[in-house]
Amino acid sequence: MKVKVGFIGAGGMATAHMDRLSKMPNVEIIAISDIIESKAKEKAQSYNAKPYTDFHLMIEKEEMDAIWVVIPPFAHSDEIKIAAEKGIHVFIEKPIAPTLESAREMEKTTEKYKIKTIVGYHWRQFEAIKRGKNIIENEGGPIGMVAGYWWGGIPGGPDHWWRRKEISGGQVVEQTTHIFDLSRHLAGEVDRVFAEFATILNADQPNFTVEDVSIVTLRFKSGAIGYVTSTSGAIPEGTYVGLKLLARNLHFQTEGKTARIWKRRESIELKSSNDPVWDEDILFIEAIKNDTKVEPTISEAVKSLEISIAAVKSAEKAEIIKLPL
Repeated sequence: MKVKVGFIGAGGMATAHMDRLSKMPNVEIIAISDIIESKAKEKAQSYNAKPYTDFHLMIEKEEMDAIWVVIPPFAHSDEIKIAAEKGIHVFIEKPIAPTLESAREMEKTTEKYKIKTIVGYHWRQFEAIKRGKNIIENEGGPIGMVAGYWWGGIPGGPDHWWRRKEISGGQVVEQTTHIFDLSRHLAGEVDRVFAEFATILNADQPNFTVEDVSIVTLRFKSGAIGYVTSTSGAIPEGTYVGLKLLARNLHFQTEGKTARIWKRRESIELKSSNDPVWDEDILFIEAIKNDTKVEPTISEAVKSLEISIAAVKSAEKAEIIKLPL
C-alpha cells in the first residue's frame, strides 16, 4: 500500500523532496499546491499529480496520508492545523514559523491530533554526525565548549524575500537555526543566550534589512559554554558552515557531510556516503507505514527556534535572555 503525499510549496527545496519521494516505490505524490499557478501545474504534470493554488482546497478534496510543507517562514498560516484535523502527518521545513507563539500553536495542534511530524533539520541525518554523536556520548566525557559557524552569502537576487528581516526573520532565524539545532543535538539544552547583531558588510545592498554579522553566546544547562557566529558577507572562498565541540576526552569538528574526531593518541575521519534529505524523507515514510517514532519533531524544532528568537531579543535589548521564553 502506497503512502499518498501532497505538497504545499513547489519551489527549489520542495522539488528536492519531490524528486526523492518519486523514486520511492511505496510513495505516490498525488497533489501539489503553490500560490503561483504555473509552478503548481508544472510540478503536478511532472509527477502526475493534481495542481492547486489553495492548499485548503487541496486538503479538503484529496485523501492524503502525509503532506510536505515547504514554504518560507512568512507564508505559514493554518496549514498544520488544517492537516492535523484531517489526521494528515506533516513534514515541515525549517524554520517552522516566524514567531515562537505560532510555532507553539503548531506543537499544541500536532499533539492534540496525535499526528506524526518531522522537521527538515537534515544535518542530523548525516552519517558522519550520527557516528560522531555516538562517540561523543560514549567516550567524550563532559562537554566544555561548542563553536558554530554560518559564514555565507546572500541567497537570491535583489528582490528575494530572504533579505527583508520583517519577512525572513533574519539570518539567525532562517539559516543559523541549523547550527543551533545541531548544538542542542550534540551538547544538550541551552539555559541562556546573549547576542550582538550588526549590519555592516551588506548595508549598501538594495532591500537589505537583516543582520549581516552576528555573534550569539550560549550557556548550556550542562554548564558548557558556546558561541555561534554568522555572516552573509563572506566571499565565496571564505564560506564556512560547521561546528566544533570540545569535550574532556576529544575534539569534534564537522562541516556536515564530513567530520573529524581528535583524541589524545589518534584522530578519526568520519565521512557520509548518504543523502540526508533522502534519509529524512524515507524515515518519515517508514514511520507512517510502521507507526514508529521519528525525529526531529515539531516539538524539537520549537526548542531550536527558541534559541534564534532569544538571540534576536537579546540583540534588540542588549540583555541576557533566559530560556525558556
